[in-house]
Amino acid sequence: MASPLTVDNDLKRSDKKLAKKMVKIEKRLMENENILISQESTKILCVQNGGLVNGVSQEELLPLFSKFGVMSGIVMLPRKQYCFVCYADAASAALAHEKLNGFLLRRGPDPAQDVYLYLCFVEKVPPSISPSYEKPPGLDIVEEFVSEETEQALIKLMDLDADGTAKETSLMKHRRVKHFGFEFKYGINDVDVNDPLTDGIPSICHEFLNRAKDQGLVDHFPDQLTINSYEPGQGIPAHVDTREAFEDGIIALSLGSQVVMDFRHDDGRHVSVLLPRRSLMVMRGESRYVWSHGITPRKSDIVAAQACRNLTDSRGTDENDGGLTLQNRGRRVSFTFRKVIKDRQASKHDSCKNDDSGDVSLEDTSVPQTEEEAVALERKHVNKVYEDIADHFSGTRYKPWPRVIEFVMQQPPLSLLADVGCGNGKCLGANKELFEIGSDFSSNLASICHSRGFETCVGDVTCLPFRSGSFDVVLCIAVIHHMATKHRRHKALSEVVRVLRRGGRALVYVWAMEQELNKSQSKYIKPRRQMRQDGVTHQDAADTTSDRLTCDSTSVRAHENGAEKLVGKQSDKVSEDSDIGTGECSVGDTVSGPASGLVSCSQQECHKPDLKTPIAVRQISTRHRNNVTEKSPDLEDLSSTETSTNACSVTSVSADSSSEVSQASHDKKLAVHVNRTQFKDQDLLVPWQLKTKSADKTRSDGSDEPVKADLFHRFYHVFRQGELEAMCKRVPGCAVTQSYYDQGNWCVVLERL
Repeated sequence: MASPLTVDNDLKRSDKKLAKKMVKIEKRLMENENILISQESTKILCVQNGGLVNGVSQEELLPLFSKFGVMSGIVMLPRKQYCFVCYADAASAALAHEKLNGFLLRRGPDPAQDVYLYLCFVEKVPPSISPSYEKPPGLDIVEEFVSEETEQALIKLMDLDADGTAKETSLMKHRRVKHFGFEFKYGINDVDVNDPLTDGIPSICHEFLNRAKDQGLVDHFPDQLTINSYEPGQGIPAHVDTREAFEDGIIALSLGSQVVMDFRHDDGRHVSVLLPRRSLMVMRGESRYVWSHGITPRKSDIVAAQACRNLTDSRGTDENDGGLTLQNRGRRVSFTFRKVIKDRQASKHDSCKNDDSGDVSLEDTSVPQTEEEAVALERKHVNKVYEDIADHFSGTRYKPWPRVIEFVMQQPPLSLLADVGCGNGKCLGANKELFEIGSDFSSNLASICHSRGFETCVGDVTCLPFRSGSFDVVLCIAVIHHMATKHRRHKALSEVVRVLRRGGRALVYVWAMEQELNKSQSKYIKPRRQMRQDGVTHQDAADTTSDRLTCDSTSVRAHENGAEKLVGKQSDKVSEDSDIGTGECSVGDTVSGPASGLVSCSQQECHKPDLKTPIAVRQISTRHRNNVTEKSPDLEDLSSTETSTNACSVTSVSADSSSEVSQASHDKKLAVHVNRTQFKDQDLLVPWQLKTKSADKTRSDGSDEPVKADLFHRFYHVFRQGELEAMCKRVPGCAVTQSYYDQGNWCVVLERL
């Protein structure tokens, strides 16, 4: 038996070790996360290793921390190793700190994976992540809108046909679904207005729907009903019901169980709203069109105890303590009523004029004719979009394209590689024997790439911040097709060649006009049976484009090259009515920018970053961008009617079939592409329905329902067969050594001569 003195010495050593570790943790939180640490007791604890990255959930923390006092909130952050636990008073937080600092929450497969909690006091939760329990504007919730008898009769509709016999419902990955009036077609994220169902809105629903209309809750009597049955642990991801398909005023009736619905705004606001059993929720105006709504898949919700007093199956902490409680979910049947818009042309016109995402007045977006117009278009419909969606975009990128990695792995050891348009760095780090640096015009994406440990800088593909002849290898994947004129595409390709040394090689990918080649459709066009089964929709397959794809982590995610299929952990991010990607989840970062002229960076006063500086994001100067007014040179001068004489297996492209706009089309408006269909124009806008990264900011998981928190439009120029090779031939000092078609993309390997 150890003596008391030995035990005391062990405790002292343990205390010293903990104190030393806390100093490191607090320093890291202050320096890297900008969290203000307090040496005095406060109401808020920052819990290191209690974050989503560690696999820790709110449900796991609530019973542990609620023992020490009344809690007012638990704030979890995506991709963070910490969370915030908020108490009603500082004394409770101090007691929790005393008892739980250094607490072993969970043992891992080996000691290195054990999860210990380390606590420190903080002054406040950062405003951008503070939870709110206010309702979004335009949201109405009426409790006990139907009686218990009506509730039971409505639930039976889920399982019985009109004649009282059992009816098979559609079984999806996260729920059972049944439709009335019109079937919601997940492949197009819409209904077919010319194909109504024989069963209209059930008569049992007419009484309370008329009552809702009479009370002014909605302006239209609905003609489409979707019934979803959710078991505990199931949910729907953040989404916005399709603007062009349904009128304002979406009705949702919750039966069988309560649930917490999360509303998220793209400015970072997050509102959690409790939907009691038998309550009617109506979304109009801003809550209908601007805020996304979704339900996190879990078996219980953390709610205010006060809100649970009238719920019959309340469990958790004392309901009268005024704090939080854990409320178990039961089977929930949701009736969602919508009014279908029959006149789609008028709807699309109104949508273009009143887009809330910032892409306002799309009818005024024309094919650019001058450098100034092209720069303005790229700023609005390329650069700004990717800055806004950077977090969400990065969250959908996992594996790089196989043929890109095959190219990278072929490079000699110790080669210096530049990934122009690196995005989140997905293509970096595969070949450990190379020295690599990534550049991206999006500072947000460059920061994400940098946070993953890669050398990164901010750069414009038309004016790269690199010394001429400095790289052995250059990747330019899904970038050049964002340039708005042939002149700017030529300039971007010229920059790729300029930074290559003699004998160096570059791999360039662009999106193809031909999404079907040799009677074989690309993955972008092909429907995905698995996605349909999972409720993944493809309306905004723009997100699945060859460079920037909104891919649902849960459903099968097919590569643009057809080689990647993911059945991921984040299956909850599948959407019921949303734009889920089906193509390659690519690095594809936007590096387009408003630099002018065909000269090199040194001639344009671009500041070169010090490549010896340790991993850091470097911003290049943009002074030269402020006075860009010159007209682009004759576009036809940069076209070619010949194909490259190199080892290419593609046919030529003529000036007539080239993508450039002629004088006759000077006033041509950019068309908005219909996703997952063949391209009708080479210059077009492709929608991106954002699962709002603000939605992802606090979302650790999702489920499967429509994802349209905001609608953005990205400019693309899709390349015809032979067009990329023809452009390469016009760039001095390079030769095409290989060209190929890779699942909806034209690709070339260039060598610097």
